[in-house]
Amino acid sequence: MGDSSLLRRLNLAAALGAFLEAESLTLRELRAVVGVSRPTAEDLLAELLTEGRVEETQPPRQPSSTRGAGRPARHFRFRAESGYVSGLDIGAHKAMAVVTDLRGNTLAAHRVELDPDLAAPERLRAAIETARNCWNQARLAPADITGVACGVTGALRAAEGVHDVREGPVGSGLAPYSLPGFTEIDVAGELSAGLGTPVAVANDVKLAALAEHWKGAAREHRDIVYMFAGHRAGAGVLIDGQVHQGRHGAAGEIGALPMLGWEAAVDRLHARGAALAAAEGVGPGREGELVIASAARQDPESLEVLIAFAEVLARGAALLALAVDPEVIVLGGGMSRGGAIIAEPFRRELARLTLVPIGVISSTMGADSVALGAARMALDTVLADLLAVPGS
Repeated sequence: MGDSSLLRRLNLAAALGAFLEAESLTLRELRAVVGVSRPTAEDLLAELLTEGRVEETQPPRQPSSTRGAGRPARHFRFRAESGYVSGLDIGAHKAMAVVTDLRGNTLAAHRVELDPDLAAPERLRAAIETARNCWNQARLAPADITGVACGVTGALRAAEGVHDVREGPVGSGLAPYSLPGFTEIDVAGELSAGLGTPVAVANDVKLAALAEHWKGAAREHRDIVYMFAGHRAGAGVLIDGQVHQGRHGAAGEIGALPMLGWEAAVDRLHARGAALAAAEGVGPGREGELVIASAARQDPESLEVLIAFAEVLARGAALLALAVDPEVIVLGGGMSRGGAIIAEPFRRELARLTLVPIGVISSTMGADSVALGAARMALDTVLADLLAVPGS
């Protein structure tokens, strides 16, 4: 009896997995994928219909010349709306939330601007309110959300051990280094309490890399080095399409190496941007954009600062590329929108330091990359739970 029950659970998970992989399936197609008899396939389908995970749908359109004379087979699809996940991004200048269905279709996004000096409790409250407003836009209640993840600036402490990106480091596992007061607060705990559901927390750059592989320029690649260039510099590594965390979650944190000079290059970039902002009467948060615009006008100082920044970023990319030999390097973050002004000095320096030619592509993601990566992480967790077979 026990073996029979386990076999049924395994078949049910296989059937659900088949529907997740296909736009729609007929009963005959389901039988072929799962490898069961017609009565067993009918029972599995009936259970998935009862659970609300699957529903009947219109058959795909076919040319009239290929249609048979008999009654068309019934088609069934996975109900993407049988659950929803949300991704959050808490940064220095913004809080952003997205919500997707279980197919990853974005239903709503909401963003609020934040003061970089905002204290941690107020920043978290703003993020919680942002998430709830996003869910309201999608006409969803908190009870409809089946998974939530959040990206923040930070790296795992070595003492915290291993964390899988789908599960996410939680609690004090993250030691954010640029958000005021976040090292003294339980980020995941506060978010979970405020949203009424468990929230996984992970490094924002790694989540941006995940989003780039999911919906961005790196969709056709499995081994990726992702370089983030925005208000700060950072990096993430994907191996076989999965974020590589490392033993302590610190994989890719090469900015910690003083000899790379990342911090000095970022500081110099911000200083030039702040000077331009003051001269033009522009508020904070647009420093990088102003330097790029100034460099495009051939301002010598801005060009020098930007080229130096691109070269420092390329040295970090070369270090990672020599270690993991990726298919491609992705330039992401706001500075990646500088086009050739950033990309060309980056490519030149990278080619000088690496053994083999490596393609460099610019991100196609916008400011929602971290939130989308967090949603992907939450989605992976929810789908893994759906397909899990207790006792197998």
